[in-house]
Amino acid sequence: MNAEILQLGAVAVIFIFAIKEFFGYLKSRKENKNSFNGAAKDILKEIQSLNENHLQSIYNAVKEGNRDLIETIHSDNIKIIEILGRIEGRLNK
Repeated sequence: MNAEILQLGAVAVIFIFAIKEFFGYLKSRKENKNSFNGAAKDILKEIQSLNENHLQSIYNAVKEGNRDLIETIHSDNIKIIEILGRIEGRLNK
């Protein structure tokens, strides 16, 4: 009878230790998951930053291209006006 109680107590201690380890495992798993989420958020922020920088460089390139296009159109218009003026001058003679 004493041996059975002793064995039952030993099984209870092992069972309690197993439950403690199981909950410790669940806690560490949750912490690792939160750690992964934190890393994922950091990666997402870095990707967003890269995307914003890329979009800003595209915006600047388009803006500069538009400025150059406007200057080219303006200078071409001036040349066309000069040529039309020469043509009109020759027609009036």
